Amino acid sequence: MVCFHGYGADASDLAPLADEVPVSRPVRWIFPDAPFKLGPFMPGRMWFPVDEETLRQSQILGKPWDLSGVRPAGLDEAQKLAREFLDSLETAPNRLVLGGFSQGSMLAVELTLRAPEPPLGLFILSGNLVDEPSMKELAPARAGTPFFQSHGRMDPLLGYEGAQKLEAALKAAGLVGELYAFAGGHAVPAEAALRLGHFLDGLFGAFH
Repeated sequence: MVCFHGYGADASDLAPLADEVPVSRPVRWIFPDAPFKLGPFMPGRMWFPVDEETLRQSQILGKPWDLSGVRPAGLDEAQKLAREFLDSLETAPNRLVLGGFSQGSMLAVELTLRAPEPPLGLFILSGNLVDEPSMKELAPARAGTPFFQSHGRMDPLLGYEGAQKLEAALKAAGLVGELYAFAGGHAVPAEAALRLGHFLDGLFGAFH
């Protein structure tokens, strides 16, 4: 289980999931740190930069931040570094589950689409559709890959509509999963953790 944290956090942010997500068999959770700091004297980390001005304007206008039509600067480099990290684990792709929260989930989707072989499964916590043209091009090669997705209907940062677009794009390409919507914001509530555990049990049961 490789779980990538969100923008401005670090590896410790999602570590509690190892105890909060109920899985019926022993699972090794891995929480890598993003390679880049937010800036001097700032504790948070990031997988790739965020266009702060575009984000600020979206918040001022009260509109969700839409990444479906853009490929964020730095995403290619983030994918390359994360791929090197996954390779260093020396674990067969079909024994890996990739996922993350927010920006980390975007990276997990990117890795799933571009890996030589698909992972056992994918989980997306408060993620959104990024670079839709690449999604349409690459995702069909991942048909049949299971995914779990959760998102708050009142998420002020990454809108629920973007999560719906992501679910639709994944399903249209043949990936198998569902979006769990909850009454909340940019978070991982207890019910989402419980449903993620059920998803993982199904994956591991199918593997064995």
